[in-house]
Amino acid sequence: MMLFVVNRNAGNGRGIGIWRSVEDCLRRFDIPYDSSLTRTSEEAEEAVRNYVERNPGALIVVIGGDGTIHRLLPLLVGTEATLGIIPAGSGNDTARGFSLPRDPLEALHTILHGERSIVDLIYANGQWTLTALATGFDADVAQYVNASPYKRWFNRLGIGSLAYVYGMLRTLFRFRPADADIIVDGAARSFKDVWLAAITNVPYYGGGIPICPDAEAGDGLLDVCVVHGCTRWELLRLFPTVYSGRHRTLPYVTMLRGRQIGVRSAVRRWTYGDGERVSATPLHAAAAPGKLQLMIPQRSR
Repeated sequence: MMLFVVNRNAGNGRGIGIWRSVEDCLRRFDIPYDSSLTRTSEEAEEAVRNYVERNPGALIVVIGGDGTIHRLLPLLVGTEATLGIIPAGSGNDTARGFSLPRDPLEALHTILHGERSIVDLIYANGQWTLTALATGFDADVAQYVNASPYKRWFNRLGIGSLAYVYGMLRTLFRFRPADADIIVDGAARSFKDVWLAAITNVPYYGGGIPICPDAEAGDGLLDVCVVHGCTRWELLRLFPTVYSGRHRTLPYVTMLRGRQIGVRSAVRRWTYGDGERVSATPLHAAAAPGKLQLMIPQRSR
């Protein structure tokens, strides 16, 4: 059984347009399916909950963004259900992180003819996250972007990921770094003037920023990028280097890896997971191996 959960509002209304083309393909090839067109996360959650209860091994296909996927994780964790993704959001970091096609019909092909992969999740302060946790400057950027009316204009122009770049520039001059402890598998390290601590399960966050290029959602580990002890201008110059991975060599960037990650900040910081607010410091995040079944492209044998 296969349920398509369509977020009408994803990508400023792009979700419904994508669904029309997908549905046309399903009908053309006489492929059986069920669908639920939703406007709120609550509607999506209710639809998936009822469907999985009736069809434990169902394929749940989300046409939406990272936020929609994030809200559905608790309903899929540890079940026989499998998640399929047709990206329709602003950032689409889940699709990037798992090398899923961005084109809707190619993504549909992956769902119908790909393979199931067992992937890790992040469990942090009682909540599930698939891609990454942002704490500090990057979380404030996410908060600003989510609340800003300009996000929908970027989406209409098809450049939704640039909303995060714009948000970064707007947040840069009002954010104040603070000292923090980062605890990796029980060992604490103290950092001065921490701008951000990104805890990742996949390489990407923030609309395509490869903050932890070596992260893999199947190794049972979490990768961490800590940016600390730099000026605003150094932070601004850091971001172009992220796309080549050169940020990892900068003296004010520390890369860490472990199964259990803690963040204690001198100033209370919000934490965003998959672009959605999930918690605040103090934060405890753990790698949760093999918690989700996900459809991915067929791998070469």
